Amino acid sequence: MMKTSLIQSHWKLDSNDLMKLNQLRKHVAVQPATLCSERALFYTKVFQANSDDVYILKKAKAFAHTLRNMSLYVVDDSRIVGNMASTLFAAPIFPEYSIGWIKDELDTFEHRSGDVFHVSDQVKKDLLNIVPFWENNTHQDNVLNHLTEQIKQASSMKVLHLGGISMSGDGHIVPDYPVLLKRGFAAIINDAKEHLRQETKEEPKAFYQATIIVLEAALDYFKRYAEYCKDLAAQTNDKQRQRELNQLSVVCSTLMERPAQSYYEALQAVFMVHILLMIESNGHSFCFGRFDQYMIDYYNHDIEKGILNEEEALLLTTHFFIMSNTLNKIRPNGHTKFSQGYPLYSNLMISGMNLDGTDSTNKLSYLCVEAMNLTALAHPNFSMRYHQDTPEKLLDVAAQLIKKGFGMPALFNDQVAIKGLLDLGIEPKDAYDYCAIGCVEVGVPGKYGHRATGMTYVNWGKLLELVIHNGIDPNTKKYLIKVDNKKPERIEYESYEELFAGWEKLLEYYTDLAVESDLICDESLIKYDASPFASCFIEGCFDKGKTIKEGGCKYDVISQSNIGSSVVGNSLYTYQQLVFDKKRVTCTQLYDAMEDNWSSHDSMMIRKEINALAKFGNDVDAVDEIVVDVFESYLKLLPKYSTARTNKGPLISKYTMSTSNITSYVPNGLEVNATPDGRYAHDPLNEGCSPTQGTDTHGPTAVLKSVSKLPNHKVAAGQLLNMRFSPSALAGTANFDKFKALLRASVDLGIYHNQFNVISAKTLKQAQKDPEHHQDLIVRVAGYCARFVALTPQAQDAIIARTENGWN
Repeated sequence: MMKTSLIQSHWKLDSNDLMKLNQLRKHVAVQPATLCSERALFYTKVFQANSDDVYILKKAKAFAHTLRNMSLYVVDDSRIVGNMASTLFAAPIFPEYSIGWIKDELDTFEHRSGDVFHVSDQVKKDLLNIVPFWENNTHQDNVLNHLTEQIKQASSMKVLHLGGISMSGDGHIVPDYPVLLKRGFAAIINDAKEHLRQETKEEPKAFYQATIIVLEAALDYFKRYAEYCKDLAAQTNDKQRQRELNQLSVVCSTLMERPAQSYYEALQAVFMVHILLMIESNGHSFCFGRFDQYMIDYYNHDIEKGILNEEEALLLTTHFFIMSNTLNKIRPNGHTKFSQGYPLYSNLMISGMNLDGTDSTNKLSYLCVEAMNLTALAHPNFSMRYHQDTPEKLLDVAAQLIKKGFGMPALFNDQVAIKGLLDLGIEPKDAYDYCAIGCVEVGVPGKYGHRATGMTYVNWGKLLELVIHNGIDPNTKKYLIKVDNKKPERIEYESYEELFAGWEKLLEYYTDLAVESDLICDESLIKYDASPFASCFIEGCFDKGKTIKEGGCKYDVISQSNIGSSVVGNSLYTYQQLVFDKKRVTCTQLYDAMEDNWSSHDSMMIRKEINALAKFGNDVDAVDEIVVDVFESYLKLLPKYSTARTNKGPLISKYTMSTSNITSYVPNGLEVNATPDGRYAHDPLNEGCSPTQGTDTHGPTAVLKSVSKLPNHKVAAGQLLNMRFSPSALAGTANFDKFKALLRASVDLGIYHNQFNVISAKTLKQAQKDPEHHQDLIVRVAGYCARFVALTPQAQDAIIARTENGWN
């Protein structure tokens, strides 16, 4: 537990409170992951009993039945309550989305190399008993029945990976917390009843009926907690804990029946809504939005009225942060490789620029930094907006938190992110209110629909391999389209222009397939991810009587995950320099060297020449501009694509770009043989827009200069840059000031986003060898943080391989 305040010396918590906070944190941090069958059983029962209902009503009734019957628990010492499963850090099962992998992998969850789940015999029995009802009746079944042969073959060739969208809900959403806190659920229920009285069409009527069902059940869930806390209070002899439980009982007894009355009540309401979103749908990236902005009025009110003091507010907020680590989600083995470390991507953002260009930092901004300092866990995924006029004090404490070494906060550049949204057509008042909706993807809270990013994954490393082999996958010998039908598998390209034209041809073909995949999954999710609870907190849905997936949201902006831009750029530069300009090697010689994975003497000599070439991340225009060309080759395709909701309700519905690809750069790399940049077969690709691991050799400033040349503002769904520093690089006043200057420089250079690991390779290698003594080690994995020991060895190695920056 980190007890030293980052900000104010008078923020000193009572020693007893601090002790209990430490106990809570440790208790939450070491919980093993398990499975819970309650939700699955409740949903099965309701679906069986209501087979004639339209799907959204089945979902609503199942949700309501679950909330009224699921187990409740209160974590010892916690001042915040709420659970999505029967035990701490248990993952519920969502059979309506997919069930086959549960059946097939149930006995393997305890034997994974990462993201291990323990499953009791009773839970196994429960889940196997419901399999027959759901088989051939899930979202995944529907998707598989509609996939084209081309998409299936592209997937088998490992160019495309449909991942979560083919088997789970969407997530990636921020409800309109300011509005729901100011109104409460009862007011929304009354509005839904009025709409229902006036509505004549069946689909909107079902939406309003479902809204009433889920919100009334949510109020009942809160009252169940009120009684439960009251009973626990009567059973304890600890007077302080008795007071805390009775206070929780009072808070929950009228929670959301009316507008939130206090900071504590608003805090508890936000956590409960977060949990209920996750019970409704098994997507991820249910996010908290601009927490300091919508909570500040409650904080100021309570401070001014003497209802609570700053220390009490800090304590409650830290409990809120810690409790976000009690939730969990399970994914299939295959998809887990793309999302390692039990991630939920529940982003919470602070600070930023107002519509008039002024800074919005407030007292809660600082309090949240301090709460994260005390939490030091993987959740919430803590982020900060900043700009040229961000207060030096806030930048200082954020840098101090980064220096602690657990990867937070991630930093988002307002000027770049806002421009990207404005260029999409987002209204200024909304663009300036943006927040992170997941890892690094951004959107407008309360106005964006699902899935700002992370639709179909496209393996650009494999795509490059197909270009080199005339469209033919060297592993499977399959192909869908050739670069040139008149040429053999190994094309002897005659010019760089011909090579790049081949890249553009295959990129467009497989991106077309990826968009087709998105549409198939999206059309299925309109039914299976019907989400009345989430939808009634998104602007537009209520007035239209449509769910988010049907087109109820104001803005519908989505993107795919494209992996390997730096590998592609560096590889194309190899061809440009060594094959075409300097004629040091022929295409055939380069093919042979890659085919033997740089192992023969001649191959090693070629690789030596490749390694001497500049790589992206070192501020060398010649190679950086090729990476820019790679980005632009994709960006120019996007205007022609539509989403499943285009012309069906949203004000804006279009594709943009994202480089948020979580840990997918590791499993995608496993599918790609040696590449022309000197990379060995099956090594990871690069992460986000970051340089390929270990190739940025000219220091952190050079990395920023290279990334600044990219069309960052066009990557409007989020641009990910990950950097690692040695702890010594931030030690001492002079080094720390250099780091803060680097952060300021990132703003000036137009870097979209930056996040940091401040940890040595030595420490990471020690954790690999002795995981038992490093259970608390949190690292920045991709656009999120996770316990290092929960990752697979391959993902751990990829983090270790990142350049460990110091100062030149």
